[in-house]
Amino acid sequence: MRQKSTLVALFFLVAGIITAFVLHLAFGSLFGVMRVTNRPILGDGFPLSALLGTVIGLGAGAVCFSLPRTKTLIGEVIDELNKVNWPAFAETRVNTAVVIVTSVVAALILGTFDIVFLQLSTWLSTQQIHL
Repeated sequence: MRQKSTLVALFFLVAGIITAFVLHLAFGSLFGVMRVTNRPILGDGFPLSALLGTVIGLGAGAVCFSLPRTKTLIGEVIDELNKVNWPAFAETRVNTAVVIVTSVVAALILGTFDIVFLQLSTWLSTQQIHL
């Protein structure tokens, strides 16, 4: 159980960091559009947009972590992922090769049809039809 709670906490930490980064970019763009100066707060590498993104992103992660329903949901997802029968590397490699070969064959067939119909429609467009 200890490992699952650690994974849940790690999930919310990573989700908060990703949210903070996305919000930093969004606030930076918004400041540019609104012609607001994105002043450096903690040196040149940490402007106001980064501070706002970090506070909101990590705050949202902390709030979600404190809610019992979200912790339960992520715990159930972890339990279900532990039940998955993951394929071995060799099986994955074979299945990948099958998908690639099938895609190439399908592309060749569709490309052939495309070329044939292009030539046919070009030929038909140059023919004069007498009624």
